[in-house]
Amino acid sequence: MGGVTLTLPRLGETMEEARVTAWLVAPGSAYRRGDVLMEVETDKTVVEVPAMADGVLVAQLVAEGETVALDQPFAEVEEAGAQAPATGAAPTREVQPETPAAPAVAVPVAEGHAGLRASPAARAAARRGGVDLTLVPGTGRNGRITAEDVRGQGGISGRAGTVVLLHGLFDSARGWRDLPQRLARAGMAVHAPDLPGHGLSTDRAETVEAMADLILPGLPAGRIALVGHSLGGLLAVRLAQRLGPRIARLVLIAPAGVGARINADFLDGMLAAETPAALARALSLLDAGPMSDSLLAEELSRLQSRREALGHLVRRLAHQGMQQIDMTADLERLAPPISVIWGTADRILDWQSVAGLPAHVAIHLVRGAGHLPHLVAPGLVTGLLEPENASIARGGRS
Repeated sequence: MGGVTLTLPRLGETMEEARVTAWLVAPGSAYRRGDVLMEVETDKTVVEVPAMADGVLVAQLVAEGETVALDQPFAEVEEAGAQAPATGAAPTREVQPETPAAPAVAVPVAEGHAGLRASPAARAAARRGGVDLTLVPGTGRNGRITAEDVRGQGGISGRAGTVVLLHGLFDSARGWRDLPQRLARAGMAVHAPDLPGHGLSTDRAETVEAMADLILPGLPAGRIALVGHSLGGLLAVRLAQRLGPRIARLVLIAPAGVGARINADFLDGMLAAETPAALARALSLLDAGPMSDSLLAEELSRLQSRREALGHLVRRLAHQGMQQIDMTADLERLAPPISVIWGTADRILDWQSVAGLPAHVAIHLVRGAGHLPHLVAPGLVTGLLEPENASIARGGRS
């Protein structure tokens, strides 16, 4: 495979730029020809931008909410058969949505009902979530319906409320890859923040309790389903203790705070990495697959800028390969349904620690998966959060 830079094509006669409304493929994720990479809003429509060849998304060059100009690069990808020039620069490919094999789907701005005013992004969100726009009150200018208005409706939010995704230590919200998009396509509202001291967050937190203090004000109103991976699982339990009846359910993925041991080589390797190669060795213990050189360099730079605070956090979580926090007793006292997902090839935390969980916790083991079982079996996470599964009997095992 070779590196390719994708540029934005002309999606309308008067178009000179477009705003990215949603990425449907996350960095590191593979896609097939015809899959939708992202949705953009032009001056007249919301358009799906499809892939013209099989590949892997290496980097998103434009974030959601940002504007990309005509012919400007919007993604770095790896494509089968693509050959990088001798200079090392990636070849450029213009995505052509009019290609018959992968037609673009446009959502007209013209009113679908008499008197109805809705933005293209709102119409796209309503189409994905099955929301009747005539039932949505608009909060935009002159009563226009916005995408946020649509996400607040039951068709998007579901009966269990908003799904909040809390990522793991050293990770960021983009580490969920395409899971947020999967949940949205299943009709759920999703909130996936960068934890304090991670990703693009500028906050500093050296304890899980401090993280909870910083995360709480930004949580959506109403009922919440918390999904936490690793450190995010421990944080999810701390938030559930504070929010009480607002929590509809908990899904904990290879959670920290369960069991005694943690891989000290991983923690030490992440904190001590000074080169992309050293970082790659530490990350390989996650079994997440290869990362591009550019992404490794970006992650290393971010890690180095926050190493002091992360070091304090790690020392409160673990010492010489032993976890310093045990949350199993806290799980016993929580009322909402709780599911734990673990991979049987996890090299960071011991999956066999599930034997010590309270009897009412439903356990789901993903055979052969490492520390990121949600990337191996994303359908399992989605299925557990479906409204019809919100009352899964306690004590289930799978």
